[in-house]
Amino acid sequence: MLLCFNLTQGLQFKCPIGKKVILTTIVVAPLVFNSCSIFKPKPDNSAARNLEKVYKAQRIKKPNLSNEWPSNGKTPFWYRGKRLANDKARFKTKLPELHSTKSQSFISKNFFKTPEIFVDDLDQASLRKVILNQLETMKFTNPEKVERLGDLMVTNGWLKKTLRSFLGLINENLSPHKFSQRLHEEFILHRVGKGLRKKVLFTGYYTPMVKASRVKTKIYRYPIYKLPGSSPRPKLIGLSKNYKVHESSVSNSELWRNYTREQIDGDEILANQGLEIAWLDNDIDRFFLHIQGSGQLLFRDGTSVGAHFAGTNNFKFGGLGKRMIQDGVIDLAQGSMQGIKKYFKEHPEDIQKYFFKNKRYVFFKISTKGNPRGSGGGELLEGRSIATDKKVYPAGGLAFVKLRKPILDDKNKIVQWKSFSRFVVDQDTGDAIRGKGRADFYFGTGDRAGAKAGHYHEWGDVFYIVKKFNPKKRDS
Repeated sequence: MLLCFNLTQGLQFKCPIGKKVILTTIVVAPLVFNSCSIFKPKPDNSAARNLEKVYKAQRIKKPNLSNEWPSNGKTPFWYRGKRLANDKARFKTKLPELHSTKSQSFISKNFFKTPEIFVDDLDQASLRKVILNQLETMKFTNPEKVERLGDLMVTNGWLKKTLRSFLGLINENLSPHKFSQRLHEEFILHRVGKGLRKKVLFTGYYTPMVKASRVKTKIYRYPIYKLPGSSPRPKLIGLSKNYKVHESSVSNSELWRNYTREQIDGDEILANQGLEIAWLDNDIDRFFLHIQGSGQLLFRDGTSVGAHFAGTNNFKFGGLGKRMIQDGVIDLAQGSMQGIKKYFKEHPEDIQKYFFKNKRYVFFKISTKGNPRGSGGGELLEGRSIATDKKVYPAGGLAFVKLRKPILDDKNKIVQWKSFSRFVVDQDTGDAIRGKGRADFYFGTGDRAGAKAGHYHEWGDVFYIVKKFNPKKRDS
C-alpha cells in the first residue's frame, strides 16, 4: 500500500499500489517535498522592496570631488551601491521581538516611516549650543573629505552645511507642525541601525567626579598618567658593519604603547618619569576613569580640573562584566557599573585579577576649560551628544533619536523608564562601540549622570539628518 498525500490536510488515506501511481509518485514527490511554498511560505518582504525603491530612486554616481565642486552641479552625497533588500545577513540578525506574535518574521511598513511630527524633550538653547560647539570644531576641516554615514556617503562640507541650515531652521521659532513640515521638505532623514529592523543598541557614559591629589601621599597613591613623549634613548650595545646596535629595535616614541595595564599599574614601569598628573585614593575609581575616558578631578583644596582623554596604548579594550558573569562572581542583574563597583569594594583581592585582563590603558591631559571633548573635537553636552563607530558614522552628524530614559528619585535610584525623542549630534566614539547597531549616550557629569549611564542598555531608532541638494539654489 502507498500513503497518499493531501496538500491541504497532510497524510490522510491509503490507496492501492499500481504502475501509474508509482510513476506519478516518482515524478511528483520530489517536486512536493522540495517546494518551499508548501512548508515555508514566502515571507512578505514588500516593506524591504519598497525601501529599496526609495534608495534606488535617490542613488546616483559618486560625484567628482574636485576643486570645481560644487559648481559642477553634482550632489555632495550619494547612496552606497550595495543593495539593501537582498542582504541575507540582515535576516539572520537577532533582535528583541517587536510584537507578541512570533509568527511575524518580517517588520511592517510602518517601521520604515520617518516621524511626521518631531518632538524634542529638551530646550532649544541646548540644541543650539551643541550645534555651535560642533561647527566651531569643524571650521578648519577639509570640506571635500568623504565620510560614511551608514549606507550613505557624504562630504564633510555637506555635514557642516546641514548643521548650519538646521540651526537656521530652529532659529525661526516655528510651530511644531510647521517645523516638521519644513524639515521634511528641506532635509533627508536617513534611518540607520542593525539588521532589517534598523535598530540601534544604546549604552551610556558620563564624566565621573573623583577625589584626587596633586602629590603622592599614603592615601593618594594611585597615579594617572599623561601621554608619554619619547622614551629614554636606547642603550648602545655595539656596532655591526657600520650599523649601530641598540637594546631595542622599537622606535623610541613607541615603546610605551606596548606596555600593558599590568606593566604600568602593577610593575609601575612608568613611575618616577614625571608623567604623573594626579593621584587618586583607590584603584576602582582609577579604572572606571579609564573606562569613561574623561573625568573631573576634585582636589583637597577645593579646586577642580578636567582630566580629558589624550591617547591609549596599542591594546584593545577588554570588558569586565561579561567575564565576571561567566566566572559566576556576579549575576546578570549585577552587571551594571554600579554592581561591578560594589563587588570590587567587597572583594578587593579580585581587583588586579580582573583589571589586568583589560590591557588597554588610557592617558590623560589636564584641562580647565569646559566639558570634555569628543573624538571629533567638539565639546560634549549632556543629553545632546552621542558616540558611534567612526568607521560607520561621521563626527558632526546630526541625528534624531527615539529611546527610553531612566527617571531617578532623590537617592539616584531608577523609579521608572519614560519614552522620549530628541535631536542629538554625533561627536564621539568608544572602544566598545562597534558597527551599525551600537551607540553611546552622554549623560553629563557627576553621580546622578553615572546612575543613569551605569544602567543604560536600550534599543532605539536613529534617523540621521542630511540637507537635500538643490542645484538650482547653488548649495555650497
